[in-house]
Amino acid sequence: MWSKGLSNLSNLIKYYNTILETLDALEEQRPLFLEEFNFRKILKEHILRLLRYQKEYWKKRYTIRWTKFGDENTSFFHEVVTERYMLNTITSLETDDGRTICDHHEKVALFLEEYKQRMGCTAKPMTLYNLSQVVQTKDNLESLARPFSIDDIDKVIKQMSTNKAPSPDGFNGFFLKNCWNIIKEDLYHLCFDFFNGLESIKTPSSP
Repeated sequence: MWSKGLSNLSNLIKYYNTILETLDALEEQRPLFLEEFNFRKILKEHILRLLRYQKEYWKKRYTIRWTKFGDENTSFFHEVVTERYMLNTITSLETDDGRTICDHHEKVALFLEEYKQRMGCTAKPMTLYNLSQVVQTKDNLESLARPFSIDDIDKVIKQMSTNKAPSPDGFNGFFLKNCWNIIKEDLYHLCFDFFNGLESIKTPSSP
């Protein structure tokens, strides 16, 4: 029953891949219609779903075989154990002077020594390119550190987009421009205090 289901699943995947190849070949000759494009997208998702089913089938089958034959000390059990042992075992190591070490204690000592040499050691990185060619230096940047001026602040407000808010408070450029004569003094003080590292947010006084 399981093999029959897997065979049907494999045949479906093969059949859908054939249709997908046909659509891909058709697209090389002309643009796909909207219905064809959407059908190909749905078909790809369906093929991926069938492949996941196929993967899950083999995973469950292996689990069932291990449960059924593993505890019986059969040849299947011994084959799996041997395979795991071969994958997880380091049979030999080669030292820097070309010697081959097979003894367990010697391999342990070699690993320990290698670990001690690497632990806490850093190698000086090599620069493979010229930084002066990648990063261009700029002179006369002192103006970037000068204090804000009122003209600078006014210019920024004028250049703001009317339908975008510069902060989470929701006040967009339209509000700031239309109410500028009312709020500009507070904004000036805010900018100047920010530049000087002062706290500009005033907390309401207790009644």
